[in-house]
Amino acid sequence: MFSAKLRKAALPLLAAAAGLALSSAPAAYAQSPVPVACPATFSVLHDDAIGSFSVPAGPYQLTVLDPTKLSCAQAADAFRQFLEDWDGVLPSPWKLDAASATFTGKPGVGFKIARVATPSGGGGGQHPATGLLCPGVFQVLHTDHIGAFTVPKGSYTITLLSSGTLSCKSASSRFAAFLSDLDGRLPAPWILDGTTGTFLRGSARIGFRVEPAVGPTPSPSGGGTVYPAGRRCPGTFRVVHNDRIGALRLPAGRYVVTLGTTRRPSCAQAATNLARFLRDPSGRLAAPWKLQTATATFSRPGQSFSIKPVAGTP
Repeated sequence: MFSAKLRKAALPLLAAAAGLALSSAPAAYAQSPVPVACPATFSVLHDDAIGSFSVPAGPYQLTVLDPTKLSCAQAADAFRQFLEDWDGVLPSPWKLDAASATFTGKPGVGFKIARVATPSGGGGGQHPATGLLCPGVFQVLHTDHIGAFTVPKGSYTITLLSSGTLSCKSASSRFAAFLSDLDGRLPAPWILDGTTGTFLRGSARIGFRVEPAVGPTPSPSGGGTVYPAGRRCPGTFRVVHNDRIGALRLPAGRYVVTLGTTRRPSCAQAATNLARFLRDPSGRLAAPWKLQTATATFSRPGQSFSIKPVAGTP
């Protein structure tokens, strides 16, 4: 048992400890940040998706989880970039919880989206940010590539970056030409941003963006392009060593063969012709065959076929 003297000496220490506990209580029970709904809605101008997460067209209410760490403007810009992303894989450290439609990044940084019936406010952002959605869809009949940029088989929408600088017909033709190109190197001044599927003609506002079509075919229908127009042969043609046919250089590797729109030649005949062209040391095609080097297309009246390296091979 404590003596009376010891009890008196302990009282100040107990009081000091109690005061310390009381002073630290607010820190232990600090309030969590209160999410804030952004004053203006974000407009998604056509049905879209982020990976497998569907984002139908319409106005969206954005709510930031902690306004001290992420502003409404920053959330809207991040949402726009996620919608523009080609493969739907969010940049690290961003993650998507599809069940709650919540995007989170660094600790405390995040926002959630909710589709609403009517837009509100103004200046809340939109996707596409500028430009014009072309009518119809562009059909890619088989998985293809433009250099290292893979274009899976399917339907695609084309969006002009700025209306009036490029027509939808011209953008569609350009996309088909880029897919037809043998080496995937775009002609200057065109460049490709593979992250967003955007083709730029030397300017941030001149060009077009392609992305997988989502939902029903855009209205009005039509205006799209089917690529390629012909039929792809089964199997591949192998070039055993680096070779050439005139000005056409063919690195060793496997090549796909695509026939033109006519019924001739057959796939077997195209392979036989290609082997014969490779054996000719002069590199000059026997008349009436002609070669378009940029697209590796061999043609004669009523017949044509083209070749292209299999994606991932030299």
